[in-house]
Amino acid sequence: MIATALQQTKHFLGIGDISAQKLKARYSQDAYYVVVQGIEVRIKESGQGEPLLLLHGFSSSADTWDGWRKELSDQFRVIAIDVPPFAITGPLLQTKTTPDVVVHFINAVAEKIGLTRFNLAGNSLGGYLSWNYALHYPTKVKKMILIDSAGYAKVAPLPVVLMRGKGIRHLTKHIAPLPFIIHSIRTAYADSSRIPKGTIRRYQDLLRREGTRAAIADMMRGMSADPALIKSIKVPTLIMWGAKDTWIPPQHGQCFQRDIAHSKLITYDDLGHIPMEEDPQRTAADARHFLTR
Repeated sequence: MIATALQQTKHFLGIGDISAQKLKARYSQDAYYVVVQGIEVRIKESGQGEPLLLLHGFSSSADTWDGWRKELSDQFRVIAIDVPPFAITGPLLQTKTTPDVVVHFINAVAEKIGLTRFNLAGNSLGGYLSWNYALHYPTKVKKMILIDSAGYAKVAPLPVVLMRGKGIRHLTKHIAPLPFIIHSIRTAYADSSRIPKGTIRRYQDLLRREGTRAAIADMMRGMSADPALIKSIKVPTLIMWGAKDTWIPPQHGQCFQRDIAHSKLITYDDLGHIPMEEDPQRTAADARHFLTR
């Protein structure tokens, strides 16, 4: 009984790391791995056709795109990756996991799986990485989709602040409390009843991947808000935004539309910070229309 209580307490507080091997055994359904710079990168891929590379957001994983893979795989080669330092991929080995380093790592992954020119979509932090990728590798990106993307905020969402703050950072290297995970996911959805079964457990497990929590602060500190850079983006861009986003203000969608010359904004009145996860059918239909026009 005591052992059971201790195990429940450990799970509730998210104490300790979980090895990549244990996570692979638990979360490798319909996934495969490629080795890039000595790291096993988890990839979930469906379909054939024109490639669409998908980048998830803060503390998320390739799983956030499962709905889009299902909806779009009839026409596209849909590829979602675990972006370092998150999920099973985890942190980089030889260097700090900063955004610029991750952008070039993503390019190495793209080359590894045979992508030369492709469509690119990203949510939140993944949006930030996407538009930075388009700046570094403009000839490789055919079209881009930014979903509730980071780029303008000078004040980060509360979960991000907690993960990178000096006072709490040391503590968050060792715990991932269940109430923190539940709060983060529920505030990312406009309607928490839409959260799929198993989502909260998956988020907590993957956040506990060995090395991830220690690397998150480097990732967050390396982000910068420079609208001048955004104005130099030349890639045709679709901007999607949940009007009930409490992580990044919906007004930032209008900023992206203003600053990216060839862009269009779609706002979803009833969705939150991760609209492609909350309503994959509707958002994927809009993505398809944009990518095929």
